[in-house]
Amino acid sequence: MPGSCSRASCPFPEGPLEQAPYVGRCATSRGATNAVLTGATTHIHVAEFADPISIKAVCYGAVEWRLDHRRYLIQPDTLLLLPDGDEYSLTIDSVQPSRGFNVLFRRGLVEECWRTAVSKHETLLGAPHDIVPLPFRRRLESRAGPLGRALDALAAAVAAKASPDAVEWLFEALGERAADSVCEQRREHHRLTAARVATRLEIHRRLVLAREAMEDDLASPWTLVNMARAAMMAPHHFHRCFHAVFGETPRGWLSRRRAERAMALLRNTRRPVIEICLAVGYASASSFSASFAARYGTPPSQIARPPHASRSTAVVTHGQRLRQ
Repeated sequence: MPGSCSRASCPFPEGPLEQAPYVGRCATSRGATNAVLTGATTHIHVAEFADPISIKAVCYGAVEWRLDHRRYLIQPDTLLLLPDGDEYSLTIDSVQPSRGFNVLFRRGLVEECWRTAVSKHETLLGAPHDIVPLPFRRRLESRAGPLGRALDALAAAVAAKASPDAVEWLFEALGERAADSVCEQRREHHRLTAARVATRLEIHRRLVLAREAMEDDLASPWTLVNMARAAMMAPHHFHRCFHAVFGETPRGWLSRRRAERAMALLRNTRRPVIEICLAVGYASASSFSASFAARYGTPPSQIARPPHASRSTAVVTHGQRLRQ
């Protein structure tokens, strides 16, 4: 596994987890092995980094990644899947520490998983080691999905300082889920009925823009008109395309993401329920409790909270500084 390196070449400062042999520190070895870059800090800015296929996530707090003048604020309930070579910068600016969790796949792992998923057995048998580049658009996802659950399993193993062999198997499973996510992205294009490929790709791009805008500010009072405006589409055209591509209505997606964010805050912070209710976009505690209970089968007041006053995770919206 990668060895240690100087702090200047790594995006996160050193901490207790960096003693594990699978936690990478050397920028020159990126792509040769699977590795995790992780560390906790209150203030840091790293510009112009590029990795192999990777997942950007956080254990607690919030980390801002910027790519092509786009801003992605990653919190504990979200993740960002990046293709090989996608150049980014990251920023942490908070009162309480935030811990980033950056997964770097060895080159060929996700590519092989994807090729296995889409190729015939005859092709795989004839050229078992023929690995080709895997281009895809960066993908912002909830950690409640299959990729997020596989990431959580890896993060738990890293925190427990599991053996390198055990962690390596979790990397393989995570690589499969990352390939599945890329496959799902490509299936989304084909769910649209437009005849021209370019039209389907453009509609998908606009839908993703709107979904990312909503993700960036779940607390806003989103209406169908506002959502469609973010996608630069007519409201009902947007609604029909969103439902076709993502398998849920815009309102259903927003309700699910608000509930998932609330669940993450309940499980990982000691913030009062009413504060969490307002932070994720509900106007009253009663409506929040009813919606939450309908999804999870229990009211938010019954969710087990951390036993100690844990690091609070702020919900930060577009244009705000990262303050915990």
